[in-house]
Parts: sequence; C-alpha cells; structure tokens
Amino acid sequence: MKKALTLFLLACWAATAFGADHLIVSAGLVYLQPADSGYRGAYGESAFCPEVEAGLRLYRGLYVMGGFGTLTKNGKTLDLGLPARSSQRFFSAGLGYLAPISGGLKFKVEAGAVDIGYKEEAMETTVSGSSLGWQGKLGLLWMGKIALAGVDLGYLSASDTVEGLKIKLGGARASIYVGFRI
Repeated sequence: MKKALTLFLLACWAATAFGADHLIVSAGLVYLQPADSGYRGAYGESAFCPEVEAGLRLYRGLYVMGGFGTLTKNGKTLDLGLPARSSQRFFSAGLGYLAPISGGLKFKVEAGAVDIGYKEEAMETTVSGSSLGWQGKLGLLWMGKIALAGVDLGYLSASDTVEGLKIKLGGARASIYVGFRI
C-alpha cells in the first residue's frame, strides 16, 4: 500500500510539473470472473473488488497508467468444506491511448504489466506469493472539464506454482468508474 501511495504522489507531482490537464485519477468497481476453476469452486464464480487508477498524459492521447485493486473472499475448501479465506492485490502499470469519438466521449485501450499477489488461509495453513503477468482493457470514457466516467472490459492474467500445482491468477473483468482530471 505504501508503494501505491508513493507512486500516486509522484504522479501528482509530475502532473503539476507538466501543467494542468495531464493527470487523470479514477476509482471504480471491478467485476472479476476468476480464471482458475479451483478458485471458482471454493470462492464462487465471480467477485467484486475496488480499484483506483491514475494516468499521466505523455503526448496527445497517449498516456502512462498505474492502478491498484484488492479482493478478499471467504469460501470453503473443495474436499472437506472447511472455512477458507483468500485475498489478492493487483498492481498494474502500462500504456494507454484515448481516441476521440464525439464531444467528450473517447475510446480507451490500455495494455501493460500486472503484479498479482495472493494469500490463502485454510485448514490452519497459509499459502502466499505473487506473480507478474499482463493486463489489457478496452473501454469508453466520458471526460468533462473536471469530471470523468467510464466503463471497460478486459483481462488480467498471471500464473504461479504452489506445491507442484499450477494456479491461474486474474481473469475476465468488467469495470465502471468515476474520477477527475487535474
């Protein structure tokens, strides 16, 4: 969390150095359909999680972006039905492009890297780790003079090996968000 806050503050400072209208900050709700069938069996077919993002315009519609999201779910182990708890956090960074459609409406495409950290507690055992993967999103964004709102669809993917078993992290996602620009 300290890393995310530090990056956000650095982005705000950089935006003021480059002038107004260069920083976009948003907060939203992500609907995630996990890629791993074992995860879906233990914790459900879908999850909702909060996400914050910031983008710093580089040139015209091209921008660099970063984001953070977190997910916590309670479930039951597949074999014994005992209580289990899973948490994941997503740090993302990459490039995006905004193409004007009409007025304040823009088409958005983003691609980049994502670091997915995970922790699962079940049967008095804790398993944790993190893995680097990729993320891609397409969406629509409405930008006013200060406020903005948007929707997007995408996918985030990473994998790791736990006790010889390959696990898939991330999955298909849809999000809705609001924010502002500085």
